[in-house]
Amino acid sequence: MRPWLAIIMFFGCIRQLGAEIPWPKLPERDGAVIIPAQEWPARPGPREVRLQIHYPGGTRASIGPRTGIFLTLHNWGGTDCAGTASPAALAREFNCVALCVNYLQSGPKDSIEGPEPYDFGWLQGLDALRACWFVFHDLDTSQTPFARGRLFATGGSGGGNVTLMANKLAPRTFTCVVDMCGMKKLSDALAYKLPASGGLDGRWSRDQASPNFLAPGAQEIRFVGHPAHLAVMKRLGPTAKIFSVHGLDDKTCLADGQEMVANMQRAGLDINPVWVAKEMVDGKIFSTTGHALGNRTLIPGHVAGKFLRADSPDALDRKTPTDFERREEIRYSTTDGAFVISYAQGYPVGRFEPAPPTPAYPDRFDLLRVVSPNGTAKSAQSPTEWEPRRHHIAAALERVMGPFPNPAKRVALDVRVLEEVKLEGGLVRRKLTYQSDATDRVAAYLFLPEAALKARLPAVLCLQQTTAAGKSEPAGLAGNASLHYALHLAQRGYVTMAPDYPSFGESKYDFAPRHGYASGTMKAIWDNVRAVDFLESLPEADATRLGVIGHSLGGHNAMFTAFFEPRLRVIVSSCGFTTFRKDDLPSWTGPRYMPRIKTEFANEAAKVPFDFPEIVAGFAPRPFLACAADKDDDFDVSGVRDVLAAARGVYELHNKAGNLAGFYPKAPHSFPEDARKVAYEFLDQHLRDGNPAVGK
Repeated sequence: MRPWLAIIMFFGCIRQLGAEIPWPKLPERDGAVIIPAQEWPARPGPREVRLQIHYPGGTRASIGPRTGIFLTLHNWGGTDCAGTASPAALAREFNCVALCVNYLQSGPKDSIEGPEPYDFGWLQGLDALRACWFVFHDLDTSQTPFARGRLFATGGSGGGNVTLMANKLAPRTFTCVVDMCGMKKLSDALAYKLPASGGLDGRWSRDQASPNFLAPGAQEIRFVGHPAHLAVMKRLGPTAKIFSVHGLDDKTCLADGQEMVANMQRAGLDINPVWVAKEMVDGKIFSTTGHALGNRTLIPGHVAGKFLRADSPDALDRKTPTDFERREEIRYSTTDGAFVISYAQGYPVGRFEPAPPTPAYPDRFDLLRVVSPNGTAKSAQSPTEWEPRRHHIAAALERVMGPFPNPAKRVALDVRVLEEVKLEGGLVRRKLTYQSDATDRVAAYLFLPEAALKARLPAVLCLQQTTAAGKSEPAGLAGNASLHYALHLAQRGYVTMAPDYPSFGESKYDFAPRHGYASGTMKAIWDNVRAVDFLESLPEADATRLGVIGHSLGGHNAMFTAFFEPRLRVIVSSCGFTTFRKDDLPSWTGPRYMPRIKTEFANEAAKVPFDFPEIVAGFAPRPFLACAADKDDDFDVSGVRDVLAAARGVYELHNKAGNLAGFYPKAPHSFPEDARKVAYEFLDQHLRDGNPAVGK
């Protein structure tokens, strides 16, 4: 077993030892009880959690048919009800059994000072859910009338994160949740205490041999705004109306809160953001627009009271069964497997299931062959049957390039415009930088045509060749005029963007392991993905019409990026590749590219687990054009023809054979005029034809 799989199982696959600690009964009056919890592998053995329970009238006898259940969860480093709404007040105001939960690592000794990584919501969310189930189950089995459709949760800061995690792990259970300045996500900066963390330290490690190693899946499950996981929640039918309250001057958590809200909105969840501005500060409810917010006991009622109050005409009352009652499993796939929450026993039990080994494909040109998990192979007859092969190709690329960063690694772009120049024809060129990841900013040129003032235009990411000039060459400020395609396409009516490749232009990137990438290729891919994030955010760009173009290094950089980035709808590569079996493999092994081709695969094409036919097949059905000079002494043109011929079968499977094209100019390694004409018209055909708002 790979070391990181063993470690993620150590932190994610939890043995159920709860039976060693008996489940108590609800107390007759407000008070504390101890319930069993899942084992924490960092400290093996039985574990227990303390709850503070408050009834609407102070006694269990005060529970009535409209009495609900309300979790209120403390902040990072707190205990009981620190930094969250008072359970006694919630119980009285909203007619509920209110619970404070001393979930895993409560108190500063374990959460802030301890040697183990901060859990950041996984076991903590399960602890909170167990507390909720405990009350629900006790009332249910004792046949006490209560409002089983009125389950609520709230929390402040770290407790806001645990509140949202509990809702993620039990998406059909809560009726309303109120996140108050929920803690920022478990980004690389926070996990490894990088400068961008703001001083927060999750105490995780990049070292796969460390017991504190943060495996990809462990980071992904803890991201409440994970787009793929939100899609799972949406398919399951989430029941909670979600309120997320953040101060607009919160330097700690605002950016991550905005990202989470945007992701939930895109997923179609019932998310209701409350952005606290200065005019909302009243000294009673909100005392600041910073992280503290104000009176966290009053905030839930202020933003969601009409939905929480039992006697309100707008009171929410879920009619469907909770996850506790359904006794089913919820599964969230991750880069390296899946996290599963089982409700077979009513209360949740979480585990991690590692992904099965990726099957080998000795023949990189036999592209319709698909190997099933049990080892049998068949020829795909439809795009659906072929899709597993694409996943296998992605895994093969990651074996060589290193893992593609998961969504939790995104940081705020923090775009800074350094200069703006007006060019002839109403064209505007901006020089800017953006934050790609926790340790690096990327410089780029952006071109905006005058027509962008009237309508959103298609946009093209323009990637440089191997040149010290970096982004300046495609921007038309240096180098070969035939490679000024960012300028050319902007003049043609596209929004264009040209970033520096790592270590070229103004980039000082040093390819050190501390940055978290196994190859310069994957670093460049991620920089380009963040450029797509930026283009998607521009009011001048049409996010549904994005393409990518590049020559030489930019040609294969465009291809690698597009394989992992489906938002790039059209791909053009000039003199960017050939099949590995007709190439000089050692030329791919420098730090700017893929060192593992040498260190792990001995510079042998047969051992490298992917080749370009698979990459091109992975584009299907998206339009792809290869411009391959017939006298190219860098990338053998016959290999390009081989690649396109092999990939055509997959395009035919999608009924899109016309979307795969090759053009072979009679020239050396270059992007001559006739090839540019074909390339630009290819982009026109697929990104703007039929749209009268786009310039000609």
